[in-house]
Amino acid sequence: MLSTRSKGYLITMLGVLALSPDGLLTRLIQAEALTITFWRCLLYGIVVSLFAVLRYRGRLFAHLGRFSAAEYGIMICFGLGNTCFIYSITHTSVANTLFMLSTTPIWAAVIAWLFLRERVPRRTWFAIVMVMVGISVITRGSVRLEGAWLGDIVGLCAAFILGTQFSLIRAARNRDIMPALGLGGIFTALFLAPLVAPGETTNADLGWLIVMGMIMLPVANALMFLGPKYLPAPEVGLMMLLETVLGPVWVWLALGENPGAHSLVGGAIVVATLMVNSLLGLREERERMMAVGRDPGSGIGRARRE
Repeated sequence: MLSTRSKGYLITMLGVLALSPDGLLTRLIQAEALTITFWRCLLYGIVVSLFAVLRYRGRLFAHLGRFSAAEYGIMICFGLGNTCFIYSITHTSVANTLFMLSTTPIWAAVIAWLFLRERVPRRTWFAIVMVMVGISVITRGSVRLEGAWLGDIVGLCAAFILGTQFSLIRAARNRDIMPALGLGGIFTALFLAPLVAPGETTNADLGWLIVMGMIMLPVANALMFLGPKYLPAPEVGLMMLLETVLGPVWVWLALGENPGAHSLVGGAIVVATLMVNSLLGLREERERMMAVGRDPGSGIGRARRE
């Protein structure tokens, strides 16, 4: 029988592993960025919406009628975030995009500080400065490549949007966000439909898109939303960094894509900073839980165990 902590590790790890080929799949698709985004959002939206229909049955429309402002914001962020992610990954290296996306927890903390009035530890402010240093090194290497610097900037925008989405999810913590994510995918596809030619998508591309939108993304997101229920946020953040490492490795092994020295050095600064920040956060979490007489590994109070 797995402990609560072990269950959290296993679920989160499986989610990260499921998501790590995302960059490689995008690279294998020859379609334009907006066409990829259209199919990605449409297929994901269909799968998640079907699960929502099965879950709620006759109560789905009542749930949709009670949508909060945060849930509408989640829908918008889903569309914008995916659009920026695909644009970035098709205009710069996969490594650069994933290094930019790895800064999402930093932006989530800043947004929570601004709008949810949550306290941001001093270590996180220091981490923001170091992350900016790493990003400047990455973009310096992209300036020499036509359009690559713009891909980096859009990747950073994707991280900011995703951080906003995470903050909105926290604000709607008492709501089931599955319908919002499903509708976000479908409405994004409807918005992009006049701008793309989905009928011109090749069979090979459509096969990869089906794997991406109907299998990889729904499975990965389900696992990664479930993992934080069993683990403290700093531990989840640490494990999420694994995707930043694995994603470029899969692309390098399959396609031989070399991100370059600036990307590797800047990315190392970003990842190391986020790792230290998460480790310090984890230590603070354990100290806090021990102070109130709880086991940081299982979340069970000492009195109950004794």
